[in-house]
Amino acid sequence: MKILNWNCRGLGNLRTVQCLCLIAKEKRLEIVFLIETRMRTEKANGIKRKLGMEGCIVVKPRGMSGGLMVLWKKEDQVELLNYSQWHINLWVKRRRGEDDWLLTGFYRNPNASKREKSWDLLKELKPQEGIAWCVVGDFNEIISQDEKVGGRERSEGQMTRFREGLEWAGLYDMGWIGNKFTWSNGHEDHTFIKKRLDREVANQTWMRRFMERRVEILGTQVSDHKALVLTVGGLVEGFQQKRNFKYEMSWGMEDE
Repeated sequence: MKILNWNCRGLGNLRTVQCLCLIAKEKRLEIVFLIETRMRTEKANGIKRKLGMEGCIVVKPRGMSGGLMVLWKKEDQVELLNYSQWHINLWVKRRRGEDDWLLTGFYRNPNASKREKSWDLLKELKPQEGIAWCVVGDFNEIISQDEKVGGRERSEGQMTRFREGLEWAGLYDMGWIGNKFTWSNGHEDHTFIKKRLDREVANQTWMRRFMERRVEILGTQVSDHKALVLTVGGLVEGFQQKRNFKYEMSWGMEDE
């Protein structure tokens, strides 16, 4: 299964839609989570049709900003649990005999004065013990200073609250393949800044269940955010898994 997470910064641009369709075709996406769609419900059917998806949930934007959308390949593949302006919670249906797992598309409020409420929301969304839970999205925060280049250093207090929020929710970062910085301001002078704002995290139950997983970061030219593709149950195309190399001390006794 392949899941896309992307802050696309508006689907009104034809180039953005074309980029999305290209990624969906190349990566054979099954679930697509889009942030900052700035799109009304009545226009979502066109996107769904172009992507070849059967299911779709839309959270309307407020004014000219915001908006979330989730699309999925097969009608019975996903079941909606709940949603808000900042999240969409889904049960991902599995094969017979396997438990469903919880997928949350998350968007942290970009308004600095309201960001702390986002961590409270994440805590509220935490499922009962034993349920596999994966969260993908734009967290609008970094974990440490090495996730940012350029500009002033990030407040330690802000990063600490983010780390504490993930720890309280029992969520762990899955890492990445590619360039870890998922956002940049696009400047070409000394004011250039890039950060790792988008990520995929999951609890230990989900991690133990899906041992084969990869997060691939894809560059795009139509948004200041890169797209992330989470592959579950298989390796990312083009990724070479390295075997562990162990050196035997006895080899040192052999001339060759």
